[in-house]
Formats: sequence, C-alpha cells, structure tokens
Amino acid sequence: MHEIQVTEKKAVIEKEDEDEDPVKEYSTQQRNALPGEPNCVVCGRYGEYICDETDHDVCSIECKNLDIELSKITPAVAAPDNAPIEQTTTVQTPVPRLPPLQNPTSDLLHVKLTGYFPHPEISCMTESQLFSILSTNQINCLGKHIPRPILNFAHCRLPETIYKNLQQIEIHKPTPIQMEVIPAGLEGRDVLASAATGSGKTASFLIPIIVHVFALSQYYKNVDNSNGGPYALIMAPNRELCAQIEQHTKSLIQGLPNMKTVLLVGGHPIPNQIHRLQQRIQIAIATPGRFLDIYNQCEETYNFFTNIHILVLDEVDMMFKMGFETQLMKILENLQIPLGLSHRQTLMFSATIPKNIESIASSILRDPIKILIGGGNKLDEPVKTFKNLSGNNIVIANNYHEMMNTNSTTLNIMNNSNPILSVKQTILWVENKSKKKQLFSILNDPKYYDPPIVIFVESKLGADLLSKAIEKKWPGTRIASIHGDKTQEERTQVLQAFLAGEYDIIVATGVLSRGLNLTNVRMVVLFDMAFSVDEYIHQVGRAANKGSQGWAITFINEDHKKLFKEFVKMLKNQPLGKVTPLPSKLLSHGCTLYGNSDR
Repeated sequence: MHEIQVTEKKAVIEKEDEDEDPVKEYSTQQRNALPGEPNCVVCGRYGEYICDETDHDVCSIECKNLDIELSKITPAVAAPDNAPIEQTTTVQTPVPRLPPLQNPTSDLLHVKLTGYFPHPEISCMTESQLFSILSTNQINCLGKHIPRPILNFAHCRLPETIYKNLQQIEIHKPTPIQMEVIPAGLEGRDVLASAATGSGKTASFLIPIIVHVFALSQYYKNVDNSNGGPYALIMAPNRELCAQIEQHTKSLIQGLPNMKTVLLVGGHPIPNQIHRLQQRIQIAIATPGRFLDIYNQCEETYNFFTNIHILVLDEVDMMFKMGFETQLMKILENLQIPLGLSHRQTLMFSATIPKNIESIASSILRDPIKILIGGGNKLDEPVKTFKNLSGNNIVIANNYHEMMNTNSTTLNIMNNSNPILSVKQTILWVENKSKKKQLFSILNDPKYYDPPIVIFVESKLGADLLSKAIEKKWPGTRIASIHGDKTQEERTQVLQAFLAGEYDIIVATGVLSRGLNLTNVRMVVLFDMAFSVDEYIHQVGRAANKGSQGWAITFINEDHKKLFKEFVKMLKNQPLGKVTPLPSKLLSHGCTLYGNSDR
C-alpha cells in the first residue's frame, strides 16, 4: 500500500508529485471532513489542500477555482471602521479574508457570499439607542443572536447596481420589516416574520436573496450545469402574487449579469417553463401545485432543484388554508440540501401567524428569528432585552411581558399580529336582502365613495352578478370582477388595468385578499363578511398600502355569529378611534369593545 506523507494533507494545489495520490479534481471525489479536520471553504467537505492564491482550505481543483473566482468578487462587506457612510458607498477592492463572524449561528459559506457584518454605526449603537429604534418602529423580535436593525441601505453595502435599482423604483429608506429581516437574511438566518401587506416584506426577502444568489451566479458561471441554479425558490399561494414577486425581482436585478428568473405557475404550458429552467436560472418563483408538477415530471430525467440555497414561503397561512399543506410538506421533504451545506436557509412570511403555522415553522426552521412588526398593542414603553436559561436573546416591549410564555421561546403576540392599524373600520349590521341597497347607498355618497375601491364577496358567481348590478345602476362605471374561474390571461389583464387606474371598482373573491400590492386602494367593502378573522384582516389590509389612511366597511349579520367573540376581541386591540361604534345588534350578542358582557 502506498504510504501517504503527512505533508500531503496540506499540500498546495499547484504541483502534483507523480508519487502522490492524484489531486482530486471534483468536490464529489472528496470525502466528508472528520471531527477536527479542516473544511473546504466552498463545499464543506474535507479541506485536504490549501489554495495557494487565497490561503484557504479547499477539497479539490474544482473548489480551488471557485474559491479564486469568489475572491475576485466584491462582496457586500463593511467599509473600514473609520469610513464615513454614504448612501451609495460600495467597496471596490477585494477583501482577502472576512472578519470574524459576528453571529456564531450563521453559515460560513453564506456569510462569505453576502459579506455581511454589522456596520460600525450599528455596532457602536448604545442599548438605549437600539431599543428606541425598535420601539419607535414597532419591531419585536425573538430568537438567538438577533442582528441589529439597519437604518439605511448603505448599512448593507449592497452592490452599486442594486442601490440604483432601489432608487429607480423609489425605495429610498428601509421599512421596519426591512430593517430587521434584511440583516437577518444576509446573515443566513432562518426567519418567521409577520407584517402587513404593503409593509415592504417582499423587498425584505428579495434583497438578501439577490445579494446571495448574485454571488453564487458569479461563483458558478464557468462550471458545468451540476452547480447551476436556481439557487433560490420563492413559493406563494396564487399566480397573481407570484407574478408580482417576479416583476419586483426583475426590477431589482436589472443590470446584474448572469441573473435570470423563472415563473412556475398554472395557466402557462409546462414545456415552456421547463425550457426556461434549462437556461441557467438563478431565482424561481412558483405556486406549490405547479412546482410539484414540474418536479415530478423531471425527477427521473433532470432535477433542476438540487442547488436551492434559500427557500421563501410567502403568505404561508393562506397556502395552508387553500389546502396546500400536504403539497408543501412533500416539497420540503423532497428538496435536497445543496452539496456541502448542512442547512438551507428558509424564510416564512405572512400578515398573520396562527398557532398551527408557528408549530410547523418550529419543525422546519433552524434557530429562527421571529419578527413581528406592529401588533395589537402599542409599543409605547421602552424595549428591553432578556436572556433566558437557553441563552436566547428576547427583544420585546415592557407591556408585552405578560404575553410571554415562560415555558417557551415563543411570544404569544406572534399569534395576534394586526396589519390593519392604519385602516379606519366601520362595521354595519346589514341583513342579506338589504346588502345591495346598502352598498348602492355607500357608492352614491361622496363622503364614502373614494376610488379605487375593492369589494369582497364570497362566491365567484356573486362577483360577476354584483359587478353587473353596479354597472347597470351607474352605466359607464369603470368596474370589473376577478375570481378563480377567470383564465390567467383575464385575471392578469384586469389586475394590470386596475393598477394602471383604468378601473374605479373591482369586485373580487378572496383571491385578491393576499399579498398583492394594490397601490392607491383607499377603500374596501366587505359585502360578504370574511370566513375568518384572519381573512378579514387580510381583506381590510388592502386599504392600508404605503402607510396611508384607509377605510374599510364591513357588512355583518347573524350568519357570522360564530366569529363575533374573536372578531370583537380583535377590534378591541385597534388604536383608539380606528373602529367606529359597533352596531347594537352585535353588542346585543354579549360583545362589547371590552370583551363579553356578563349576561
């Protein structure tokens, strides 16, 4: 047996002695590292060699070349401690080594790719300054090693092109959800986040994804397809939301080389989508059903999804309510972890997080940061940091301490998120036979009529009939209906026209209640009360875009009495003046704005 000299273990990959074992060409030829052995900086396997150009441990010629390529990419690393911060400052020279990791739970390769660590302006912030920022922005977090929030995008040191794209789409300052999710995402952390539609949550996960994926696309641009993308998978419950996310993604990656997206949704031919996947795509946006269709069809020939580094589940509670739970769990079970990684980063988002979703999240997320923006109570007291025996950092407000379950690392408030704080809510008791008359009265009153308006109904037929009735009452009214029975092309045309201001009123089923950013909508009418309080929150939240004051009018009657207790409890948590006096018939059921009466 050939005896391998000890010095070979750390040989420089440049000279290969004929008497030694041949240097491994590919990472797949290398074994996993044993305890105490060095890890390859690229794939995590046994770091048998040292790359002469970077002085990094690598496992093969393949990873050596990738390591050299990566060292030439300007990562989003922090400027020197004494460097003044500018909105468009980027580091133009490669950094040979990253600084020590600030977050011991971060994945080394992920942080190496994004190059993120806190900017000195953030690191030097006092606790009182930090807590003031969190409290002012109603940011509540729970988890280990919570990253400090960014105050502007320059704190991330993003590539110059991304800065320009943000400016182009008029995103100038991070919103509260972006202040916390972006640094968490750049650190490679798993996230469970709750924030209102229109709060900027889409950009909060897209920015870290793009930074990470852009580095990977540069990293692997000269290698075979086995290391090709997509590197990120974003899943959402319906076609419209997926299309909107893809459009937002395209606006942020414009001008970045080797960056492509694919939209995997129903209503379009599967062969076309498979062909698109073959073009070295970096980011895939999909509905669960279409993703599984393609996954199952291609599994035996070529699996496009073996290199997913980041998974995002958007509007996850809606996906479960729509019956996608089994499909999602199957997807999670079948998605492979990329070679060399111990864990895939997963981020889950929704306007509400019921207990069942939080339970599922705990089973699929690793050391997640739970982030709640806003909530049922005001954050008008100083925020404090507590440490439990597990070493968790828990950032909450004083007035939330009673909501904390001392036997768990979960805040109960995570289950009571409220994204409609900026919407004035009026509840009207209206019998079914009088609904149309009441609606016509509202639409005919200048005090109420404030287009563009969204009217929610419970059935597809009801959407078509009501839109026709309104058009008949006021000929020439710019109105349309939208629901699941319309083709993808019809739905897309209606939405685009509505967003362009070509319609004053849209009558819709719940398909329009989630995720989609319906800018400029100021008024929502729930002609048919939502089937749950969570769904009510989503539908009313359509009037809460970009922080503007909206108005929601809801018709309610005996048909909804099973919701009364929970409904009134939710209304009780709204800021003073946001809910107009409740109808006497609702109160007669034992409900008040202070809870149930003692009847």
